[in-house]
Amino acid sequence: MTHPAHRTLLLIKSNPEIDPRPAEAIRSALGLIAGEIPLSVYFFNESRSLLTATTDELEDFQDGEILKRFLPTLLQMAQKVFYEPVEKEGSLPKDGSPLTLQELGRMLPDFDHTIVF
Repeated sequence: MTHPAHRTLLLIKSNPEIDPRPAEAIRSALGLIAGEIPLSVYFFNESRSLLTATTDELEDFQDGEILKRFLPTLLQMAQKVFYEPVEKEGSLPKDGSPLTLQELGRMLPDFDHTIVF
């Protein structure tokens, strides 16, 4: 008997410039996706720079080699990618869709599991 896959939401809150947790989150997320678990990702403001960084800039973050190797694959394989919109001007992420915290809150019941990094 097959069991339905549980929808999982990965929340990345930490700043990748000073914290290695975003890189670990991305590496772990790929393991879940490889196990055929439907996964969506939300980048909070502090981690949003992962979506605007060039490949070379990823190396400057904590565990940059992991980010450089795995982030592009995660962005391709995740069911959905969201990021917290900001009010100030700046570069917009090329991957993902803006989603306010209020919209995120309304969407949480749609997921079976939530993982926070």
